Amino acid sequence: MNTLFDYYVMMNYIVYKFYRRYEDKDGATISACVFSAFFLSLPFEAIECVICIFSPEFQLAMRQENRYVYAIPLLVVMLLNYLILYRNGRYKEDFMELDKISDTERFARRKRNTKIFITALIVVALVSLIVVSIINKSRF
Repeated sequence: MNTLFDYYVMMNYIVYKFYRRYEDKDGATISACVFSAFFLSLPFEAIECVICIFSPEFQLAMRQENRYVYAIPLLVVMLLNYLILYRNGRYKEDFMELDKISDTERFARRKRNTKIFITALIVVALVSLIVVSIINKSRF
């Protein structure tokens, strides 16, 4: 487990295990696929917010565009997430492998780092949205 793909699988595993506690197996799989795609698309949304801070023209262009501009990248990431990991039940093999090594220190460290990564993505996205909102109040 040393590659970026392993972190990707670990992020899906954490989200899957979280929803597995509250939903049935199929519902947890769908939720994990959707929310992992959301977490993967957050950095792109944060970059867009930073561009909006420094470029009012870009922000005006984004406001005039259709609202689907925000949904299409999320749907593309969701489709890629499904095709890479969830199609034909591939996630079952990967998640069972992770379950086998779940009591090792290396796994615990990787799981902690992935949770920190997910939390950092959410914080960065929220902070960038707050900054853009504050700048918009003074700009427009």
